[in-house]
Amino acid sequence: MPTGPATGPLAQATVETAPTAVLIVGAGPTGLTLACDLARRGVPARVIEQSATLFPGARGKGVQPRTREVFDDLGIGPAIARFGGPYPLMQRWRGRQRLEEWDMLDRAEPHEGSPYRETWMVPQWRTQEVLYERLRELGGSVEFRTRLTGFHQDAHGVSATLARPSGPDETVRAAYVIAADGGRSTVRRLTGVAMSGHTVDPLPILVADVRLAASHDAASNPAFDTGGTVTPASDEAGAAGSADETAGPGGAEAAEGSERLTAARIDRDHWHVWSEDQDGSTALCPLAGTDTFQFLAQFDDPDTVPDTTPDAVRRLLAERTSLPASAVREVLWASEFRPRAAMAERFRIGRVFLLGDAAHVHSPAGGQGLNTSVQDTYNLGWKLEQVLRHGAHESLLDTYEEERLPIAAEVLGLSTRLHRGRPLDEAGGGVRMGSDTHQLTLSYAGGWLAVDRRAPRPAPDSDVLRPGDRAPNARCVDAAGKEFTLFDAFQGPHFTLLDFRTAHDLPDAPTPPDRPATQSEPSETASPTSATATSATALTPAAGPPTPPEPTPAHHHDQAPLRHIVIRHASAHAQQRYGNAVFLIRPDGYIGLITDDPSDVPDYLTRIRRGRPATTAPGADHGAAPHVARGATPGAGRDATVGTDRTVERASGAPASR
Repeated sequence: MPTGPATGPLAQATVETAPTAVLIVGAGPTGLTLACDLARRGVPARVIEQSATLFPGARGKGVQPRTREVFDDLGIGPAIARFGGPYPLMQRWRGRQRLEEWDMLDRAEPHEGSPYRETWMVPQWRTQEVLYERLRELGGSVEFRTRLTGFHQDAHGVSATLARPSGPDETVRAAYVIAADGGRSTVRRLTGVAMSGHTVDPLPILVADVRLAASHDAASNPAFDTGGTVTPASDEAGAAGSADETAGPGGAEAAEGSERLTAARIDRDHWHVWSEDQDGSTALCPLAGTDTFQFLAQFDDPDTVPDTTPDAVRRLLAERTSLPASAVREVLWASEFRPRAAMAERFRIGRVFLLGDAAHVHSPAGGQGLNTSVQDTYNLGWKLEQVLRHGAHESLLDTYEEERLPIAAEVLGLSTRLHRGRPLDEAGGGVRMGSDTHQLTLSYAGGWLAVDRRAPRPAPDSDVLRPGDRAPNARCVDAAGKEFTLFDAFQGPHFTLLDFRTAHDLPDAPTPPDRPATQSEPSETASPTSATATSATALTPAAGPPTPPEPTPAHHHDQAPLRHIVIRHASAHAQQRYGNAVFLIRPDGYIGLITDDPSDVPDYLTRIRRGRPATTAPGADHGAAPHVARGATPGAGRDATVGTDRTVERASGAPASR
């Protein structure tokens, strides 16, 4: 929803003359997330997708805790919770013999600072559906069967050419173009930016979404939704088919004898793994919130070209698992890939930005690709609003590459290490995926937007929060005596100013297992020392998750709206993490400024409006280069993952997890 009157370039244009503010190329999770974020910020965006429908596969199914926090902010958290579920335990098989089980994840209980503490499984097609419906609620849309064929940028915008199956080409004028069109990005190719990387594993993997005979009964359960609203794109429609069409007279099961598993033994409480087949590893993962499985089969011959037709998928599954081919009732989607790690040399090229797979391609191990893409959009969205609606200098957009490129490099290194560590291998033989995959500790500390004005500053190795860190959740009471959580205060497209200087103790209480229930939202407060020249928004108690607030625009600084909260009482957790300083939280939930003096706040907001001086080097204000996470070596991930092509030792075990 719009956040007040525009004061930037959009304010000077009429409806008739205003170009598209942002052209988003690609309607996958990356493009749809950015479109939703811009829509609620009142930034006009046009989304094009060359396929006829949304992507139909479950491919990127792991939603990490930080991404769930972002989805809560975008208003789709309840839907993601409803349509997903936790990852199951692993179950190893040898032919028809069930062996040991183990847990691939290091699981942890939610706590006050982090309401989500484990990876949540949601098929990618479902995540896209939820985002698409949210975009439509916000007044947006997607133009399917529309592709970008070329563009030219100048000092004032980008002229892009769009083509459709019928009708003349269209030239559209946009302020900025977003490449959200995947690893084979047309936009990136047109910019001439190179993608450097290497093959993580040279062995091909077939991935398919299948419906088994025993799981078909689950379709009558209202807890499951087979996803009938998503149909395969035109170029993948041939991957679908039913067993009745292909099994032949008498069915395949009759010809295969009794030395077969029954589909009923492939339960939905385990991720089933066959890792001893001489032709390659195999896995069947039940997809949460559906009645389908994801079938993964790796081939030991690097020259193999997997056959993704329905008949071939059925035969392969039968050969690898001892299930009869007729147990596969339907092949919904199938594809093949070879795990690769690569990253673009630049994420910004003038008025063009590379996001998601267009900027960085991950091994599926650890479930990092989709989540890193969502964080790209969350970083860029509020900055585009500042420039397009509130008159900030466009050099603010340089911080997108500054902040996201080193993080993408580090995450690439993590996913590569997990892939080579065999996360789906037998119990005790593989890598367990823990908190390092959750993306909760990734930080923009040391960057130009991270400013520390405390005196003295904490020691670098201390556990206190620093500018650039993710602002954790906490229970607090405002100056009017109303209890609330910080995440509820952050929800919405605004800055949040937290004043902890006079905070007193608040008794602790156990944190519920999911997102903390809202007590109420903070009330309007007025601090006699506030120098923000803004009035806070009046907030009323809310039952359940709050409606994203609409704080009063900070007209004095032409910034996005600012919510100012004086904290009267804070939990022990809040006091331990936040201390007694003043914190300015960016619209993406990261700490921009920490200070002892609220008069530093307008200076920081002016800093954002004026943009980064051309002579300012990264980290100049802080004596440190931007880094990713505490204990990480800046750039180490990039050096480790995007060097020259080289032969790598094959990881044993089943195909990499997603």
